[in-house]
Amino acid sequence: MSAHAPLVIDFSDFLSGEPARVKRCLALVREACETSGFFQIINHSIPSELQEEIFHQQRRLFNLPLEEKMKIDKSKNNYNRGYEKIGSQRFQAEDAKPDFKEGYYCSRDLPEDHHQVRAGKFAHGPNLWPESLGDSFKNTCNEYLRQITDLTKEVLRAVIMSLDNDTSRLDEFFTDPMCFFKMNYYPPPANPNDLTQKSHGAHRDFGVITLLLQGDVPGLEVWDEPTNQWVLVPPMKDAYVVNLGNLFSQWTNDRYISNLHRVINASGRERYSLAFLFHGNPDFVIECRDSCKNKEGQTKYGPISVEDHVRGQYKEVYSRAGVYNIQDRSIKAA
Repeated sequence: MSAHAPLVIDFSDFLSGEPARVKRCLALVREACETSGFFQIINHSIPSELQEEIFHQQRRLFNLPLEEKMKIDKSKNNYNRGYEKIGSQRFQAEDAKPDFKEGYYCSRDLPEDHHQVRAGKFAHGPNLWPESLGDSFKNTCNEYLRQITDLTKEVLRAVIMSLDNDTSRLDEFFTDPMCFFKMNYYPPPANPNDLTQKSHGAHRDFGVITLLLQGDVPGLEVWDEPTNQWVLVPPMKDAYVVNLGNLFSQWTNDRYISNLHRVINASGRERYSLAFLFHGNPDFVIECRDSCKNKEGQTKYGPISVEDHVRGQYKEVYSRAGVYNIQDRSIKAA
């Protein structure tokens, strides 16, 4: 049996609202979610001009001198925002070395007096902006965040409809969501033959759903269980890679898959990607959907709030690297 890359789905079928086209799209989404937990979407709602501009701003950020980037280091805030230096995370516990990548987290720019910030909700607060890049960086990030949030809600709606068509609680789930996009920069490794150095160690995403803009440099690989091998997810211009996280898998009693994936940058080139991680309302309690319980009404997982799950998962991966500590209500340098 040969392995296959994740399905490519024309998302304009779903956005059209035409019953036959929607049905065709949902069938493909269902197949992808049940078999690999990954698919790519094309013909979505985000213009290529905005994608190109956010990549331009991303390169500007990571080309700054380290001392400039450290002015917005994550240790300077309590909200999981800002710059993340190389070696800050180790996603695969057995890896000898932390992941070889830099990052920058950005999300809804909430003031200190916002009710969720006052309550200490994880990843809620003001952003840390690189002042030397001016308003163009900030404005592009905010516009991209607005549009990718809207698209992700539509994709998640399609995933739910493909599962059991019960969207009755989605509005509650979408309210004041915990979500952020992360700019990833993967430098070419000094020694491409060093298999102990991962760009991003094998892992499953923590939360509900991720939309990833890859750029043009390959490196993302997904685990193919039937063939017991890693499969490259080929970059496609303008496309988004969609994958489900652990929390969504728990929501479905593992009917829909949260799959292992990793990044190996063996290209010899700089690699950039932009991941949008959508977790939903932090107070929303994830418990098995009725349609996904077994015949006896049993479930594999107990109920858990979005915030408790996501905070705990981040705490684990940062503690392995020993650079940042995530506490109950804050992030600070180790």
